[in-house]
Amino acid sequence: MRERIPGRSPPVDKAMAKRIVLTVTTPLGYQVVLTRSRWREIVRFKHPAAAGHEAMVRSCLESPDEIRSSTKEAKVHIYYLRVKRRFLCTVVAPGDQDRRFVVTVYWTKRMKEGGEVWTK
Repeated sequence: MRERIPGRSPPVDKAMAKRIVLTVTTPLGYQVVLTRSRWREIVRFKHPAAAGHEAMVRSCLESPDEIRSSTKEAKVHIYYLRVKRRFLCTVVAPGDQDRRFVVTVYWTKRMKEGGEVWTK
């Protein structure tokens, strides 16, 4: 059975909804999805310091300080949110249709090189 989940579009089935940590629309106008399995991989193996910061990841995607394109792959966007003396960095890659997905999330002291796509 498919149902509409508030803040999410298009409708998703209940099983899919349980697998999604967040879905947000970015300032660039596309949707970004973070699945539970991807989040688990990020916080368990790649960047444990990101654990417990799901709300900040949402803020980083909804209202970043800056968005840059990757120097290696222009379609990959890197979202930065300043938090005290460091940045929460959320890397987003193209997915299907108008949706994109979170590749990784990590803390950094400075922004990486890359073309400026959007700034506050």
